[in-house]
Amino acid sequence: MFTAYFDASGDAVRHPHVVVTGYIANHLQWKLFELAWKAVHDDFGVGLPFHMAELNAALTRPEDYAKQKNAREDYMALAQDAKRANEFFKRICLAQCTTVNCAVSSIIPMDIYNNVSSLLELREVVPPYALGARMCIAEVHKWEKQFDIQEPVECIFEAGDFEQGKFTELMIDEGMNAPIFKRKEDFAGLQAADHYAWEQAFYLKKELRRTHLPARDPFKALLNTIPKIHSQPTTATLINLCHAKRIDPRTGVHHEKA
Repeated sequence: MFTAYFDASGDAVRHPHVVVTGYIANHLQWKLFELAWKAVHDDFGVGLPFHMAELNAALTRPEDYAKQKNAREDYMALAQDAKRANEFFKRICLAQCTTVNCAVSSIIPMDIYNNVSSLLELREVVPPYALGARMCIAEVHKWEKQFDIQEPVECIFEAGDFEQGKFTELMIDEGMNAPIFKRKEDFAGLQAADHYAWEQAFYLKKELRRTHLPARDPFKALLNTIPKIHSQPTTATLINLCHAKRIDPRTGVHHEKA
């Protein structure tokens, strides 16, 4: 009855955070969302799938974006009219805010993660994306219990994100089913998760530079009108994870389970 779609932003090398985020909604809510999502894109002459990083590039660096080999003509056309672009964002935010049930996010600060990983080789066992995705699933399970959801939420992740193999290994190692990966172009829920993940990562990057105020209106709309669960690891939680995975705190040696 319930499905959660997740996407990620940040590659753990060039970016200060890895963000894994998505939405939970029931079957009927997702059907309504798919119709609303497509209608907005049709109304503005914008094709699917939605990809926020590309759209932002077209809006903020139109001349450079136009030179790219795979530049999208629909995004370039939208970028020529700032008022129309703002209205497009309002409409896609409205579709998300009025349809989904809950937002779930995990934010991995790479400075904290790297400090621990430099001593414990955490990346070899649980790389940042795998950690964030696993934390999101844990929050979904808490949501299920809190609201007495009888049937487990189906969690779907966008195919192609970094370190998905490690995430699969982690899930199987913990006795859980292998994660489900789907293509973004086939599911509006994954495209909405793409938008939410980008908005969070963009805000966090600006925050580090102390240039985050005021927040973008689309991000404020998503953050303030959708019930949300956010989690973020600390140094202590990462150390505890290393103990649980039997990574020696001093040598960084990973001991396989007996």
